[in-house]
Amino acid sequence: MFHALAAAVLVSSTPLAPQRLYYQVNGPMPLSVEAGEGRELVLLAPDNREVARAAVPDGVGEVDAASLIPNLYSFTTVHYLQLVDNSAPVGAAIVLQPLVRVRNPVLRYTERGPFVETWIEQSEQEKNMAGFRVYVERDAVLHTTHGDIRLVMRPEHAPNTVWNFLHLVEGGFYTRIPFHRVVGTSSGGPGFVIQAGDPTGNGSGGPGYRIDLEASTLPHDLGVISMAREGNDIHTAGSQFFLCLSREATARLDVQYTTFGQTIEGVGVVKKIGGLRVGNQDRPIEMPYIETAELVASEPRTPGQAPKWIAPVPAAPAEKPAAPANPQR
Repeated sequence: MFHALAAAVLVSSTPLAPQRLYYQVNGPMPLSVEAGEGRELVLLAPDNREVARAAVPDGVGEVDAASLIPNLYSFTTVHYLQLVDNSAPVGAAIVLQPLVRVRNPVLRYTERGPFVETWIEQSEQEKNMAGFRVYVERDAVLHTTHGDIRLVMRPEHAPNTVWNFLHLVEGGFYTRIPFHRVVGTSSGGPGFVIQAGDPTGNGSGGPGYRIDLEASTLPHDLGVISMAREGNDIHTAGSQFFLCLSREATARLDVQYTTFGQTIEGVGVVKKIGGLRVGNQDRPIEMPYIETAELVASEPRTPGQAPKWIAPVPAAPAEKPAAPANPQR
């Protein structure tokens, strides 16, 4: 299913790249590295906190990350490997996504459907670490009729949703796709969401498969991207997504929908689309489109320096979601 993206990951011009997509637990992790002197491999947490560091032998074109960082397979949450050249980060980092069992939600059933109360915690043994999915970190750029929107992915919150979205972008799925639903600011409110991802434009189309809800703790907020779904079935995401227009209107969606990235360039474009006039069923009178979408290399990660993304906000207390405005197909 993800062959196109896998090929793009393996055939990479970045200074540091995996030689394959999957690495089995406790095995070697050969990485292609641009030869140089005074280089190091730095293991980073998602906030760029340094976890480990190892010298890269001078002049080599391949290293085994598992040998350089012996306890690498003990990490069961998403981490990053960044190549550093004489203390300066070089090229995009690579993502280490652990292959662990997915967590299950605890549901409360209401008249409006299931409501996620919390997620079942797992011990390290229950996670059953099997290895890593390893790929070069990429941002997604949506080229819309109103300008470009650049999105940074947050796999530490929703790794499988991120991978699904990268696959769809890489495969050309988001070509001439409308923002078919805009619950925005034209009526004077704070703005809710702009929704896209359906090739048919009628709100019911998708990629032909479904993915599950993930236990993301990234709060919904202006510019945050989250997955839409079919009605009240929490495990029916696919290709449709929404971009949030405000924290005020979307806070109640926290935990109930999978957030997986955020806008780092083009927030003004998101707002502009959110301000369009709409007709019946929140359909824009003049339909905005994603003309094309592409993946671009992420900026290098600087060890010890937190990324300059949208400042996180506290998640709102869990409340029963109101039915009318839910981002559903």
